[in-house]
Amino acid sequence: MLIKLTFYMEKHKTTEIAKKLNVTHGAVSQWFNGLTLPKYKYMLMLNKHYKIPFEAWTDIKSYIPNNTKSVDVSTTRK
Repeated sequence: MLIKLTFYMEKHKTTEIAKKLNVTHGAVSQWFNGLTLPKYKYMLMLNKHYKIPFEAWTDIKSYIPNNTKSVDVSTTRK
């Protein structure tokens, strides 16, 4: 699972996500490591830009490895 989580985070660099959402790299890292939850407004933005559904945040560490292939990476590019 950790390998897939790492693969996902390589596709969507935490610094890239942080820049797009105007938050710190540390905040994004904490969200994706399941240490904290993003605020609702960031969940909306993550859903819009990265297609991560709201319910995924209840267990993000399980969601990402099980849904990596279904994430549309083309949405991260302008």
